[in-house]
Amino acid sequence: MQSARFLSLKWSALLLTSLVLIAVTGAYAFYSSYELHKLFQERREQVKNQNARQVQGLLEQSAKRLQQLGMTVAALPTVQRSLSATPPAQPGEDSRAARDLEGILSILDLDLGIQTAAIFTDSPTPIAANGWRQNARLSSAVELARTQETPISVHQCDQGCTQYAAVPILGHSRNIGVVVLGVSPADLILEFQGVSGSDIGLLVLDNAERSETDPSRWVAPWQAAIVALSNAEANAPLLRQLAASFPTPDSLDRSTIVQRAQRSYEIHLVRLKQFEPGSQAYLVFIADISDELEQIEIATRRTVLLGLAGLVVSESLLLAILWTPMSRLRRAADTLPMLAEAAYDQVRATIAHKRGRRWTRDEVDVLDDTAIALSHQLETLNQQVVDKTQDLSDRMRELAKEKRFVTHILDAAQALVMTHDRQHNVLMANRYCETITGYSAAELQGQPLTGLLAQELLRPAVTRELDRLTAQRIDHLEEEWDIRCKDGSTLNIVWHHSVLTDQDSGEPITLSIGMDITARKNAELRLAWLADHDPLTRLYNRRRFQEELKDALAAGKRYNHGGALLFFDLDQFKYVNDTSGHRAGDQLLERLGEMLPPLLGETDVLGRIGGDEFAVILPHADAEAAVAVARSLLAHIGGTEFLLSGRVYKISASIGIALFPQDGNNVGDLMARADIAMYQVKDTGRGGWHLFSQNDESHRLIQERFLWKERIEKALAEQRFLLYVQPIVKIPEGHASHYEVLLRMKGEDGSVIGPAQFIEVAERSGLIHAIDRMVLSSAIRYLAMLENRGISVTFAINLSAHAFNNPELLNHLSGLLQETKVNPRQVILEMTETAAIGDLNAAKSLLTSIQELGCRFALDDFGAGFSSFYYMRELPMEFVKIDGAFIRKLAENPDDQALVVAMSQIARAFGKTTIAEQVENAETLRLLEQFGIDYSQGYFTGKPAPVENVFGIEA
Repeated sequence: MQSARFLSLKWSALLLTSLVLIAVTGAYAFYSSYELHKLFQERREQVKNQNARQVQGLLEQSAKRLQQLGMTVAALPTVQRSLSATPPAQPGEDSRAARDLEGILSILDLDLGIQTAAIFTDSPTPIAANGWRQNARLSSAVELARTQETPISVHQCDQGCTQYAAVPILGHSRNIGVVVLGVSPADLILEFQGVSGSDIGLLVLDNAERSETDPSRWVAPWQAAIVALSNAEANAPLLRQLAASFPTPDSLDRSTIVQRAQRSYEIHLVRLKQFEPGSQAYLVFIADISDELEQIEIATRRTVLLGLAGLVVSESLLLAILWTPMSRLRRAADTLPMLAEAAYDQVRATIAHKRGRRWTRDEVDVLDDTAIALSHQLETLNQQVVDKTQDLSDRMRELAKEKRFVTHILDAAQALVMTHDRQHNVLMANRYCETITGYSAAELQGQPLTGLLAQELLRPAVTRELDRLTAQRIDHLEEEWDIRCKDGSTLNIVWHHSVLTDQDSGEPITLSIGMDITARKNAELRLAWLADHDPLTRLYNRRRFQEELKDALAAGKRYNHGGALLFFDLDQFKYVNDTSGHRAGDQLLERLGEMLPPLLGETDVLGRIGGDEFAVILPHADAEAAVAVARSLLAHIGGTEFLLSGRVYKISASIGIALFPQDGNNVGDLMARADIAMYQVKDTGRGGWHLFSQNDESHRLIQERFLWKERIEKALAEQRFLLYVQPIVKIPEGHASHYEVLLRMKGEDGSVIGPAQFIEVAERSGLIHAIDRMVLSSAIRYLAMLENRGISVTFAINLSAHAFNNPELLNHLSGLLQETKVNPRQVILEMTETAAIGDLNAAKSLLTSIQELGCRFALDDFGAGFSSFYYMRELPMEFVKIDGAFIRKLAENPDDQALVVAMSQIARAFGKTTIAEQVENAETLRLLEQFGIDYSQGYFTGKPAPVENVFGIEA
């Protein structure tokens, strides 16, 4: 054979390493350059977006300030007096009132920089004006402000841009005029240039002739006027150069780089949203990015140069390292063929002579040692007669031992292990197969594997797949099918099939391993059922019921038919819980879950949507049919006696009825109307039904609730919820031990709104969960802020009754404590007694989890329920807050005094700390100290105040 061209390993390694290092250096340089450009673009994009948002915000703030200045002018006594005069001043009239108004407008121009000002009465012509130009847009704004009696903002751009505010002038509860103020936003935008560091300007598309505009401020391709532009002498040519490449400003959907005088400029246009579609105004941001781009190029060149230098150094070191070992390896290769000639002594002598003295060993030394050892072994083999008949009995014993070991493994494995032949008849089955199927190994052997299939219709398909595996058209087969056991039971098995080869016959043998997943499947089915059902009543839960209602509404709309929604709860359910315990209440709900479904039609849908609340969907019912069903339910519920915990109860229900689509065409509206109708029943005596009507008081309540819901959502979005704190004072020391966090909402007019006005709506609409999370987050982060300032404070934070139904609340609390590093002992969570006893098991579980985090718990409004002392024992609390109803008239009412003394003694016996609410005078505080109450809270010991006022740090 012709030998191939020889290439030494050292040169091969050197060449390969060079190629790899060159590729790595090039890739690194390219990636570095790419990342630098990417980071630069991301930073520029962030700066651009931030500047645009800030300018937009400044324009919005300017509009608000202009409206506030207009309201101030409207409230001036001179304006009120001039416009309220009889007869009022008229346009063009030279009266004292008109001169007074002209003087006020002049002051606005001189002192406040108001460029345009005008005052109107009922006429479209102002009675006093300064810099006023009449146009249809402003006239419409004046008329709109007059008729709606609300401030109107207008932004007008023609040859320039002006920001207007039209504010109604109200006097004696009527509209007596309108004041219009206007300023140019150009100065505001240019002032922003000093903060942002980038050149900025305002560009307006202008239909006027170019002769009317300064040529230096005209962009001809766009027919646009430059209203304001910082560094205009240098930047105006850049805009014209940009306009030459793009037909309209709107065609620039991203930042554009313009080259001029060997410099690079980034230009970005943002269309101002405040201006009406007819007036196209754009913010222009111009930034010189030449230095940043040059720095990126320098960094890239530096990376390439360093990579090349590293390449040269690395190759030199590699060549130096490989040169000597490769030479020695070549000499060893020349020596080894002598072993075939039995020149063992010569090989050993040659190796010993070439090795010499070395301080370290390497692979070539190992090869030399191996060659010497091999020479000794070959020499020994040549001198001895090897017994070619080994002891077969020892080998057979080893094989038998291995077989027993494999058999033991198969029998011990908790999996079905079978082998079957080409026809899929069982050859072998392990002991687990016998245990789980009930068949013996003898019964299984020779039988087809598919005979175990529980679904006979699947046998042909399974057989085809096994045939494909046996024919080796696929390497592995995984499938899931049920098997029928000997006792008739069914098991769900996941099978893994692989093909082996019989060493004797060469025939394919299939190995099938099955895992029993019956328990897991049953658990999955149970979880799927629980996702849609209430485990207590076995009815649909709230989530699934709302889905069914949504489907019913869609079907009604599609097929043009109506239906009804019944919403009802039990009138005496709390009494059952208080007198016989929650187990009795659960039994009552279970009985109802069994009793109610037979009373309804096959297409009707019944669900438990929470607590003792139920709902029914009647898909094809009109008002008469819905009322008939409601009467039937009321009759059965009221006519049934329930034996619970040895006591007989007769209960009633209140049912609200809403029809669709007339009362609502979505789930939220319809459920809200049915809920309102139900509460109409409760307000009028309970135990009956009420059909929702758009004309009754319930409609007004819905509108009011929706209005409050929108207010709450807007307040959450605008962060207008306020934290107040009230001290809880240690008796008798008289100093604040900790503070209760109270919630207020700031109205759009700046007023402070108490929780009584919005908490109920928040609970009904589901917004209470967001409020709970917001209060927890704000309070705990404020604690961390105080801790960083060296102030150690403990907050008591109220939780709503819906906290028990919020599975994310506990994780949110845990995450806040980890994030802020606040000591959990500084957090006391409060919940009212009535909220806690609504679901005692859920309350107990939640409070136990809260204690595991390290937080403490206080039971608020203690004494309001029938079984308060029972809950004191059952719930893991540290503080008991006595309801203010027992404290307000404590000094006057001996009965209240006896109850408070009893609460104090029992709380102390249970190891609880007591807090008295609504302490309003010194005599009450003295009695509380005498009765052994630990803390007091009320207006006498400290009124609620904003948290930043109490601690002097902005929240």
